[in-house]
Amino acid sequence: MEMGATALAFFGLGAIATATSLLALRHRLQLSKAKCGSLDGHPRIARRVASFVPFYEYDEARFFCSDNAPADIATLRRAGFMRLSALYATRFRKTNRHTAEALDTISDLQFTQAYRVPFQYSNFVRQHLEIGAFVESSAGVTVADLDGNRFYDLTGSYGVNLLGHDCYKGTMERGLARVRQLGPVLGSYHPVVVDNVKRLTRISGLDEVSFHMSGTEAVMPI
Repeated sequence: MEMGATALAFFGLGAIATATSLLALRHRLQLSKAKCGSLDGHPRIARRVASFVPFYEYDEARFFCSDNAPADIATLRRAGFMRLSALYATRFRKTNRHTAEALDTISDLQFTQAYRVPFQYSNFVRQHLEIGAFVESSAGVTVADLDGNRFYDLTGSYGVNLLGHDCYKGTMERGLARVRQLGPVLGSYHPVVVDNVKRLTRISGLDEVSFHMSGTEAVMPI
């Protein structure tokens, strides 16, 4: 009887362990199914597939006729590209110099510079067509670079998409004035948070809200 009880206890523990493992496996499968079906959601597979794709790039001789364009068309393309290169070198001189100085110390900037154009054309474009990454001011739906050139902001900035840059600059100034006495204290809350929570729960219809410093933190499992 004692051996039977011991065996039954071990059997029960084994059943619990199996059930726990199956539950964990089920959650893992659900997570895998929820991921994007493309290679973007599976970096190991993406790297393995990429290793089979040979790298190549077009030099100046093939850059303007990589689509087998006639020689006269390639000549026109070259002339237009070089005019644009000369224009960028003079019109964005200060902005480009600032970008070049920061390139080696900002990883994100290196990444965006690398994938801006398809890799077959990337080196030649970076060599002849510098694109600045810094802007100095904004107004309405435009931004100005360090050389004073003003452009419409078409990069998806929240300020333009919702209410315009000037509205957000005003809210930033009023918000700073309201919390200036507390400053960047970490951990404790400013009293204004209570009012913010009430507004957010009323708008969302939810019982609770959670504050995060980044989108990464917002999607991390609790």
